[in-house]
Amino acid sequence: MSVTPPDFPWSPAMNAYGFYCIPGTFRKREVSQILLKGEVNEPRTLSLIQQFAGNGDIVSGGAFVGDFLPFMSRTLKRGAYVHSFEPNPTGFAAASMTLALNDVRNVKLSPVAVGKEAAVLPLLISTAEGKEMGGSSKIVEEAKEGRTIDVDIVRIDDLVPDSRKVSVLQLDIEGHEGLALEGAPQTLANGHPLVVLETLAAQDPREIEAKLRELCPAAEYTLMGMMERNAFYKPLKARS
Repeated sequence: MSVTPPDFPWSPAMNAYGFYCIPGTFRKREVSQILLKGEVNEPRTLSLIQQFAGNGDIVSGGAFVGDFLPFMSRTLKRGAYVHSFEPNPTGFAAASMTLALNDVRNVKLSPVAVGKEAAVLPLLISTAEGKEMGGSSKIVEEAKEGRTIDVDIVRIDDLVPDSRKVSVLQLDIEGHEGLALEGAPQTLANGHPLVVLETLAAQDPREIEAKLRELCPAAEYTLMGMMERNAFYKPLKARS
């Protein structure tokens, strides 16, 4: 795979699973610092995802600089894919470079955000002081303070073809996980995937459990616990 460097200053990073592109404006972000030290971000979460990947696809996003993608790429069985997304343009360019540096060909990365329905909404990408938000970029109802850009919102069910069985659904999208799940009923029903969601301090993980049971009652999703700021929801009933 040919490598075209991004048109912004960046630094290479490396850990046990691969190589990464770290934009200069993202260097102070927590995940960037972990990668630049040669360490792995959320290693226990990745290990558990590996156990449940099976023969299915993985949905993972937001990608940030692609810190999960080289590992997930190697976890997949032949013919399976990672369906990922990153709406922040700098993050998307960095994640694309990360894929190229690792010669990854089984990851489908899209420059979009996910939500309940198709739309175009503002994404907050920097603070009023001009600080790049990186992986903390988030969808807002309206542009107030800071810099926003308009991004396409797609449903996970439209991002993943109906023919694909997803074994793991992992989301880290700054509090919009619930809305993203509302756009994924078919994906949930097709494979009853393990669901891994970042949980912010203000969120109640039991509310997501209730939402999953409403969206996919046949799976009987249950909150199994928390690890590395993520909540893990396992279907108690396998897909028949």
